[in-house]
Amino acid sequence: MRMHSASGRSRWPLVITGGIVAVAVVGGVVYGTTREDEPAAAPTTQPTPTPTAGGTSGAGDGEEGAAPTGCLGGNNRDASMVLAAQQEAPHTTFGAVEVATAMHRWLWQYPSPTTEEATAVSESLIASEAPDGYRDLAGYFEGVGDDPSTGVVAAGTPFYVSSTNGVWRVTEDSTPDRIKVTMGTSYVIDGALSPTETTVNGFAMVWEDDAWHVAAGVVVDQEKLGAGGTRYTGGC
Repeated sequence: MRMHSASGRSRWPLVITGGIVAVAVVGGVVYGTTREDEPAAAPTTQPTPTPTAGGTSGAGDGEEGAAPTGCLGGNNRDASMVLAAQQEAPHTTFGAVEVATAMHRWLWQYPSPTTEEATAVSESLIASEAPDGYRDLAGYFEGVGDDPSTGVVAAGTPFYVSSTNGVWRVTEDSTPDRIKVTMGTSYVIDGALSPTETTVNGFAMVWEDDAWHVAAGVVVDQEKLGAGGTRYTGGC
């Protein structure tokens, strides 16, 4: 499998300035996007990017298969979508990007997923090397309560993130079986795509048991994501 890096292939120049780091507490451990050894990656909120018109990414650098749509597994944001994405994703860079995006879309929403869904995703998506605390996704959702965005979206207000017009990037130190994916997506608040709020997030994806799993959070290089991120070919 050949690696594909989106560096230098920007389809959507993100306007990235200082943001707010949303921090989650899972299993007694504080997680955020500040250290790579912290397994959960709660998104960093950023000002709205301004997309260029019409750009899409294609399969590059010899990578086989369709470029990431941002919607593998379906348009829903439930556990079935995440599990379907994991089952359908091939052992390629693009497959890792799709599963990372599915996990991000499922994780970052309110109302939060149910305990049953959190357990199902944890059992299937979390890598064997991830710390035990990271497996308690149900505890994470309980901990964030009705304000998972830490004030970016008013507490109790329904929201989710959309890969429509979003971008992704694979870091240069990725390997065929360990791919670090960073993403930029937009908030959808009360059913409307926000003109002002976006997020960045990142996961280290590992290939084990014939599927992609989430092993850790990844610190997002916002400058590189903004300059070299590749636009999803679809989005939902």
